[in-house]
Amino acid sequence: MENKFSLFEQLETNLAAINTIDDSVKITLGPTGKTGIFMNKTNTIKFLTNGSALLEFLDFETESANVIRKLLQQAAIKTSNFSGDGSATTTILSCQLLKSSIRFLVNGYNPIFIGTGLTKICYFLREKVLEFSMPIKNIDQLTGILKTTLGKKINPKLFILLKTSISKIGRDGLIVIEENITEKDELEVVQGIEIDKGFASSYFVTDLKNFEVNYEKPYVLILDSPLKKINQIREIIDFIKRNNKPLVIIGEDINKEIISTLVLNNMQKKFKVVIIQFSSLKFLKTGVLEDLATLTFAKYLDTTIEKNIIKNFRVNELGQAEKVIIRKEKSTFIISKFSKLIAERKINELNRELINCETEYEKDIFRTRIARLSGNITKIKIGLSNQYEMDEQRKKVESAINTIKSTLEEGSLPGGGAFYLFLREELRSWASLNLIGEEFFAAHIVSEALIRPFIELLTNTNSKRVFIQEDLIKLGYPFSYDLIEKKLKNTFEVGLLDSAKTIRAVLWNSISIVSTIITTE
Repeated sequence: MENKFSLFEQLETNLAAINTIDDSVKITLGPTGKTGIFMNKTNTIKFLTNGSALLEFLDFETESANVIRKLLQQAAIKTSNFSGDGSATTTILSCQLLKSSIRFLVNGYNPIFIGTGLTKICYFLREKVLEFSMPIKNIDQLTGILKTTLGKKINPKLFILLKTSISKIGRDGLIVIEENITEKDELEVVQGIEIDKGFASSYFVTDLKNFEVNYEKPYVLILDSPLKKINQIREIIDFIKRNNKPLVIIGEDINKEIISTLVLNNMQKKFKVVIIQFSSLKFLKTGVLEDLATLTFAKYLDTTIEKNIIKNFRVNELGQAEKVIIRKEKSTFIISKFSKLIAERKINELNRELINCETEYEKDIFRTRIARLSGNITKIKIGLSNQYEMDEQRKKVESAINTIKSTLEEGSLPGGGAFYLFLREELRSWASLNLIGEEFFAAHIVSEALIRPFIELLTNTNSKRVFIQEDLIKLGYPFSYDLIEKKLKNTFEVGLLDSAKTIRAVLWNSISIVSTIITTE
């Protein structure tokens, strides 16, 4: 018989669990936040720098406390997956919202009305984030975001490499993090392309630590018709086995039995292979396969005539990349420097077609393709003698890069926890006109939570909160407190910014999960 979850049945125990979660995660927040170190049952040490990862290692005696932990972890993971950052802030806000909600509920207030109020506030705050968000205007702002995100958590030489990377690749480029065989941190600019699809099965993974497929100088087969039988690629399999090279297969219509067969061959180490399978019309219409074929010298016919014909694929249809890094959701192809010339010719051709486009939709596709073909990739090779330190630095760098990407997508907002403070003022004015009855107490609950990121950021830098908060409120939007230099600054002038996409995800996921928890019987 399954036990039914109840927030109030073991209230003291559940509150203790919420406080433990809060205390464990808040120390990681901000540029001077601490790193959690855990050892699992196999005595493997892990360095944890984000909220969702920390929650995975917490365990409570009661089932209801573990349910709360799991729900908060899911909210944190959703934020991290959506925007690349914000899992710790999501957890801290969720804990504060829960504690404040419980205080009202134990005094007899109706959870349904408070839950409804929280839902209304959720939509209001989302609109406010979109309203205040500002697009990134220059490289200096991106560098500022990098500084805000990393702070003193990373060695200065590596920070300089990251800053150089951003200036070299611009808005459309990519940054790839690798381990170096020497102790030096190095930077290399290469030509490459990224596609929004990952491996078809986790059994293809070659690097379990980073959960990705890593292949050097693989052959690339881009399918332009269905792959129903293994004999269709027999000639290619024999070729890669003879040459002892990996094979990357990209296609839409691939038989499940073939995927299973190739997984088995890969696991038995008969030959190296990975499949990237897509099932989206949008994936085809954006021209990404045609561009990938151009850069890898693969043969690919983007026609509807060929797509239903069952054919045998030949060796002369193969392309080749210098390296592939394939993860669950994305695949990065680093290509030969000689592909640059081919890319330039294709860009000139696309620019001519862009002039003749009649709709904005078509223009956007061509602009995306031009950016894709001209985009550079910088490889940052982290060289550290200590493996644990190397893993820690890599995770922090990848988190910072994800923050930059999400900022480019939806714009930026004042960082340092300041925007959450400004939202409190906006919420008070709105709530008095739009919330009725007990719904209004939801505004008090959210208002108490919105100050937490600012408080914890200052606590982690040993700053005097009261005076800073008073001065910041007087100055108003868009000022914030620089936690590194310990000064109040105009955020948009110095790049002390947060990703609007991250803040939107943090607010939505934390308020939504708490609304669900308090209205569950």
